Amino acid sequence: MKNQKTIMIVDDEPENLKILESMLHQEGYFIAAFPGGEMALKAALKNPPDILLLDIRMPVMDGFTVCEEFKKNKELKNIPIIFLSALSDLSDKVRAFDIGGIDYITKPFSEKEVIVRIKTHLQLREYQLQLENTVQERTKKLSDAYERLKNWDETKRVWMNMLAHEIRTPLNGLFGATQLLMAKIKNCDAVIKQLVFSSMDRVNKLIDDAMILVQIKVNSSVFFARLIDIDLQGCLREILVNKNLSDIPIEFCQKPELTLSVMADYNLLHRAVRDLILTATKCLLPGDKLVVEVDNKDESQWIILNGIGNLLNDSDIDTFFKPFGQQTLYKEDADFGLGPALAKSIIQIFKGKVTVRNEKEQNKFVIDICFPIVPEDVQAFA
Repeated sequence: MKNQKTIMIVDDEPENLKILESMLHQEGYFIAAFPGGEMALKAALKNPPDILLLDIRMPVMDGFTVCEEFKKNKELKNIPIIFLSALSDLSDKVRAFDIGGIDYITKPFSEKEVIVRIKTHLQLREYQLQLENTVQERTKKLSDAYERLKNWDETKRVWMNMLAHEIRTPLNGLFGATQLLMAKIKNCDAVIKQLVFSSMDRVNKLIDDAMILVQIKVNSSVFFARLIDIDLQGCLREILVNKNLSDIPIEFCQKPELTLSVMADYNLLHRAVRDLILTATKCLLPGDKLVVEVDNKDESQWIILNGIGNLLNDSDIDTFFKPFGQQTLYKEDADFGLGPALAKSIIQIFKGKVTVRNEKEQNKFVIDICFPIVPEDVQAFA
């Protein structure tokens, strides 16, 4: 009896109720029969049926109204409703389906047809409930997994902040002591000074990059995106001022009418672009040059870094965007650290992508940075 389905029948004709009740009772269903819509609605609120057979022409509350009342109630709205009516006009059938009916049987009806349709809709409802339960279970599992990951990410972020602080404190002491010692050494070799200061800069940058990379992996939504123009010439000036790149020719090619407008965080994205340009210079050999191009093609915006005069090893291309993944590109202080990996993560946050490849025919490697073109309506709103 626990598995017995309840069929509610609403019809103001006693003879119809009697025929349907007898017919369906023989099929093993529990029947709740009512001669009016108001009584049926009150009963359904107390004991919702599995399916409703509903006549249309009834006094006080017609079948359309009963159906609408069912669909308004959150406890009753998913109950399948089959209309059983002598009304055969297309407009009546359309209205029945529009307000939420799942089927329409015209009187006089065939007993077999009614039974088959009831069984079909009960089975479909059963499948629907099973699917809803499965979705709820999996949603809960995903929610639980998300909470665990969120807690773990927060723990990782806090731990990295503490670690960075604990590393910086003794390092600052060492750096200060080193600078004092170097100041006291007469005629200290300029090469040694440069090595010391570049090592200090590198350590500080590694810590900064690691902190940003962790923050991106934990919660990229903290970075506010707005419409910005990428200032490539500004990036190049900063690199040339802060790095000894006088021996590497750098050319910049951008048509006056082209601007790179991206939805991004200005400081974060410029850091990524600077790091990639600097990375490209580290891949060059004496006599090579770097050509920075800007182009619009394939409905995208492109920054193209051409390292003319050198090809990368296949292994270096495979590991180019992995932290400390380079094997053969090290020279002096030219190891990449977290630069390319961090740059790629930043660019991906703002819907861009970056790749590296060789163009053997032209004897150059190419770093492609690509962003979608911001729609005009978004630009106007921004």
